[in-house]
Amino acid sequence: MEGVVTKGRKLGDAAEHFSKTLLEAHGYEATFLRNNFPTYDIEAIGSVRFLVSVKAARSRQHIRLGTRASASRLGADGFVFAFMPANGSSDIQFIPGGYRLLIVPGEVAKIDSIALQLSYLKERGKDPEMPYYSLMVKGYSRRDHQREVWARWAEYEDAWYLLPPPR
Repeated sequence: MEGVVTKGRKLGDAAEHFSKTLLEAHGYEATFLRNNFPTYDIEAIGSVRFLVSVKAARSRQHIRLGTRASASRLGADGFVFAFMPANGSSDIQFIPGGYRLLIVPGEVAKIDSIALQLSYLKERGKDPEMPYYSLMVKGYSRRDHQREVWARWAEYEDAWYLLPPPR
């Protein structure tokens, strides 16, 4: 079936290619960054240059941002494109109506995700300086802090207006 994504790295690759296609359709020049480029996947050029970090969740309403080191490199010149299944769908599909896209400013993603991880570690009595596991923002968490951040991030759905204007 067209648009259905298989396992593993293929999901990330599909999301990156789809992001590039969407950016170009919105009037941006988009180029893949080299595989080992830190944090970001795409360089986009409109009226100004900006970077895009692409994230995808196959079947849940969450965003996995990677390690704290990776999230700390997110900044004002970048955005996170976070793909998830469309509301009511069990699996993501990169076709119209088959996905949700949150376009989160890099600085917001950095600050919120690190704060979420630190509050979680504090709640669990764990050392916040230890590099535990990846940072996640979840739409299904019972934790108040997660729900608060998710509600704010939901406002970034299809937020193309936040990107610099195309040329």
